[in-house]
Amino acid sequence: MGNRHEDPLFGDIPERTLLGNAPLVRVLGQVRFPKIVKIAEESYIADFQEAIRKQYPHFQSEVVQGVELNLAGQELQHRVMSTVIWRFFDPTRVLRISLSQDAITLETAKYVSRDDFLERLGFVLTSLQETIGPSLVQRVGFRYVDRLQGEKILGSLDQLIQPELLNVLQPKLTSNIDISMTEITATTKEGKLIARYGLAPMNYSHDPDMAPPVGERSWVLDVDSYSTDCAGQDFSAKMLCGELDKVAARAYSFFRWSITDQFLEQFGAK
Repeated sequence: MGNRHEDPLFGDIPERTLLGNAPLVRVLGQVRFPKIVKIAEESYIADFQEAIRKQYPHFQSEVVQGVELNLAGQELQHRVMSTVIWRFFDPTRVLRISLSQDAITLETAKYVSRDDFLERLGFVLTSLQETIGPSLVQRVGFRYVDRLQGEKILGSLDQLIQPELLNVLQPKLTSNIDISMTEITATTKEGKLIARYGLAPMNYSHDPDMAPPVGERSWVLDVDSYSTDCAGQDFSAKMLCGELDKVAARAYSFFRWSITDQFLEQFGAK
């Protein structure tokens, strides 16, 4: 545990402390690459599915609607776009791979450790490299979402969370505040970091896909760390795992800056 690092954005990365009962809701690692239009075709991704099928046997597709904006002269035009995302799940449906035309993502609701996660993600990236073979990289990102629940825990936020993140959430006020959410975007040594944190009411979520709503009040810390330093480099699973490790470490640095030693003790520091 030890002293708090005062610069979570450019400072040294604190030594990792494993938590036996970490309040993690979801962890995500992602690599973006230049758009490959043919990924929308099921036959085109068949070799990739076969490469990962033993570990990720469940397979389904999802069509996501989005809006594309284009500037035509002085007029801003938009059109509705449909994007196919291929989903692959492990036997227990805890791990999920999402493959779109410009990104590959691994998510889990049961995070063991960064080393374990990166090993799994490395397998996915190697399989993608050897089958579909994206030529270049655009961006890498790592995202952690923590959620604190229970009125006893919420009543002791001032002992678990550093004051910079609590704003008006003081012990005498917390029970009467309905919602208090903050979002920041910051520059880091590796790239950028987006942090969303605060008190959420029951049945509310700032991002339902990453943190599904729960039937009670909660305090959420969502840290998204990403980098474009590898943009334009050849798609290499080994290189990408190294870059992902860096942005994950920066996200962890912000997490450790945000919490107290009592938080670590509360959630089973080893």
